Amino acid sequence: MSAPRKVLLVGWDSADWKVIRPLMAAGKMPYTQWLVEGGVSGNLATLYPVLSPMLWTSIATGKRPHKHGIHGFAEPDPHTGGVRPITNLSRKTKAVWNILSQSGKKCLVVGWWPSNPAEPLPNGVMVSNHYQTASNPDPAKPWPMPPGTVHPPRLAEALAELRVHPGELDGDHILPFVPKAAEIDQAKDKRLQGLAKTIADCSSIHAAATHLLATEPWDFAAVYYDAIDHFGHGFMRYHPPRQKHIPEKDFELYQGVIEAGYCYHDMMLGMLLACAGPHATVLLMSDHGFHPDHLRPAAIPMEPAGPAVEHRRYGIFALKGPGIKTGEAVHGSTLLDICPTLLTLFDLPSGQDMDGKPIVTAWSEPPKIATVPSWDEIPGADGSHPPGTQLDAGEAKEALKQLEALGYIQPLPENAQEAVAETTRELQYNLACALIDAQLVADAAKIFAELWREKPAEHRYGAHLLSCQMMLGRRAAARTTLEELRANRKKFAGEAAEKLQRRKEELLQDKKIADLPEPQQRELHVLAAKARFSPAMLRQIEMQLLLAEGKPQEALELCRKLEKAGHDLPEYHLRLADCHAALKQWAEAERACRRTLELDPDNAEAHLALCRLQLAQKQNFAAAESALNATGLLYHNPGAHFLLGVALHRHGLVGAAVEAFNVCVNQNANYLPAHRRLAFLYEKRLNNPAKAAEHRGKLREGAQRLQVHRAAETSREAPRAALAPADAETAPAPAFDPATLAPARADAPFATIVSGLPRSGTSLLMQMLAAGGLPPLQDGHRPADADNPRGYFEFAPAKNIRMDQAWLPHAQGRALKLVAQLLPFLPSSQSYRIILTERSLDEVLNSQRVMLERHGREGAALSPDKLRAIYEQQLDRVSQMLDLRKMTVLRVRHADVLRDPAGTATAIASFLNLPLNQAAMAASVDPALHRQRAQ
Repeated sequence: MSAPRKVLLVGWDSADWKVIRPLMAAGKMPYTQWLVEGGVSGNLATLYPVLSPMLWTSIATGKRPHKHGIHGFAEPDPHTGGVRPITNLSRKTKAVWNILSQSGKKCLVVGWWPSNPAEPLPNGVMVSNHYQTASNPDPAKPWPMPPGTVHPPRLAEALAELRVHPGELDGDHILPFVPKAAEIDQAKDKRLQGLAKTIADCSSIHAAATHLLATEPWDFAAVYYDAIDHFGHGFMRYHPPRQKHIPEKDFELYQGVIEAGYCYHDMMLGMLLACAGPHATVLLMSDHGFHPDHLRPAAIPMEPAGPAVEHRRYGIFALKGPGIKTGEAVHGSTLLDICPTLLTLFDLPSGQDMDGKPIVTAWSEPPKIATVPSWDEIPGADGSHPPGTQLDAGEAKEALKQLEALGYIQPLPENAQEAVAETTRELQYNLACALIDAQLVADAAKIFAELWREKPAEHRYGAHLLSCQMMLGRRAAARTTLEELRANRKKFAGEAAEKLQRRKEELLQDKKIADLPEPQQRELHVLAAKARFSPAMLRQIEMQLLLAEGKPQEALELCRKLEKAGHDLPEYHLRLADCHAALKQWAEAERACRRTLELDPDNAEAHLALCRLQLAQKQNFAAAESALNATGLLYHNPGAHFLLGVALHRHGLVGAAVEAFNVCVNQNANYLPAHRRLAFLYEKRLNNPAKAAEHRGKLREGAQRLQVHRAAETSREAPRAALAPADAETAPAPAFDPATLAPARADAPFATIVSGLPRSGTSLLMQMLAAGGLPPLQDGHRPADADNPRGYFEFAPAKNIRMDQAWLPHAQGRALKLVAQLLPFLPSSQSYRIILTERSLDEVLNSQRVMLERHGREGAALSPDKLRAIYEQQLDRVSQMLDLRKMTVLRVRHADVLRDPAGTATAIASFLNLPLNQAAMAASVDPALHRQRAQ
């Protein structure tokens, strides 16, 4: 089969068949219907946690989050020490457009999340997910795009003109979504403003996409729209039918937004199809769904990413093009399958390190499937960011910690530090949840245990740890965790209730909560949520633990308490089914399963529970059917494949059973019962002793691993000892008095910045400049010591240049020492001459280690190799910044200063164009102080 000439990938965040199919039946989404009827379609199972940046990166890479590196919505900024929206710099593997680019394909990528900064695709175009965001609330004022928004830069000006500002929208644009918009008091009701922003943002993305499809050459194009997700979080609560807690007036005003949003996307899809042409292959998909019916939650958890509770486990998938089946359904696909499927459309191999597989059932004739070990190991011009621009957010944070410990930068204010710490915890939490989804439960348990140790008031950490312990068979540890969780929850709820009462007395007085500023309203709502001590969540967890402990009657009694509380949710009925099944009350258990499926027909867990019941009653044919229903909804489901194999084996279908068991162990190599069954079938039924021995060996290995995991009970380490009291190096600096400074040189109308990594020789250069007659900007706050016997030549406020730059004019006519990582914070309003010292990184790291040990301080929790790699990346980025700003730089090698101090003095004087005393500069260099030489 020849590869398609063009492939168009269209991503609709949160799109759901439950909304689309009724609209197609009513003739309101004709282009989507054309795509479905002319190709294949089906559900697309998502991953957990259901968070869009993680999911869209898995779609683009075919890999789970622990492999691709994107773990949330925000990340620490290694340059400011603060927090920034998630970038693609943390992605540590190639995306499909990188693979296609290095394979000679021309790629267009518009708005993918995250894709900022835009990657330099060869012969391709990338428009980042920051393109559409209006930075200025006034549409009449300039609206510049940040650098890195568009690649190649030649397109930036034209694309900037295509953006739609929310302020440009008028009634004609809003009324199709909210026909009664004129009745809304917009001074009090801000929902129309949010709606306008969503419409403008997706219209901007669409304008860029259609322009590029029409004007740029392309083989592959990927366009991402986030509007359906925003429509959902803002207005799905008003979608028919009206829920009891929704005011009638709100329902009357906003009930049509969701339908209008989907219809608008269908119109945009029609334009994309026209631009792509009749012979293009088109793949339409979403990363997850969005509950539009009775399963909509009435409340959102008060925690980061809490709105994700509104997401449904299944997104949409539709594929049409040459060689694709017509009008058929595909089952069991996951979003991990998209990247391998796209590569197969281009007759390219998938990576064996990818977690997804091509959706081969979509083809009329089975495609040729090939693999390579990893595309990451295949060199080529793939358009990825250079290594110096990529980062690991956690490692970057540790590198900042190293500089703080060495005393070269000022620690951030506590609120900024806590923001970074909270962001890092959230990234770790999301990673741990993703590890559970990948069935790496022991790794997840370690993360949850550490998070809970740091923040015992965060009950979700403890709840997830408890779940991991039960999955690992650590029942005693789980029972201990449950009791601690219950005690913590009661304690912190009481503390929150007391604080809530105090804050109400301070803030409200004669006011209502609605009259308070938004931050104060949110503070009270968060405290109210923490003050609610609801035993329901703990009862659900304890119910599962009691079942694991072999106490089904006690579990059932707890379950009935939940029933009295009015729980009629799928999760409740599934737990009820588990209790009845444990008591061998088959009829009651089946009723509970059927009720779950009445509430949620696409619940794979309910089909699997029904399968277990049917196997227990030897209803093997029905059990196989239930297992197939479960795998059809969620193919990556090793438990379902195992039970399918059991049902087929009982039927005497040995070949089909072996196939099912093999799928099970391919999805989870530690699924020991499947290895046991395979060993039996290969030896006793298929006369294949080699295969039988192979699975017996895997069974032994797995049993040993499981024994290790169970023995390694999760430990709760005591917090590490606090650092020693602050010494002169870290004590607060005295107030800055300009009168104490040595006179500046009038013939130097610039600031001379001496920079480099900590312990790279900056103090030595400052010493030379001072000897030569250029006064240093220093305050003596950090005295000489064994590490720098001749002094540090530092100015304490410079360490806080990220937050305070008011002192910088005093650097003119003087020399200022500034660590290289802080160079990007130099404002462009002044003139600088920068002397950048370079030293062997092995010597730098060894010198930093010795210095930290001497002061009894703890630096970065990173290996020397990791720290070296981060320093290399940071220096590369600093060099790029210096080049971009066209700053005047002299690079000086530390080894050359020691070998030829006179030559170095001449080079510096020439660079500064100042009459310096070069002999004194050279004489100030003492090679004996060069102690940390590279080995």
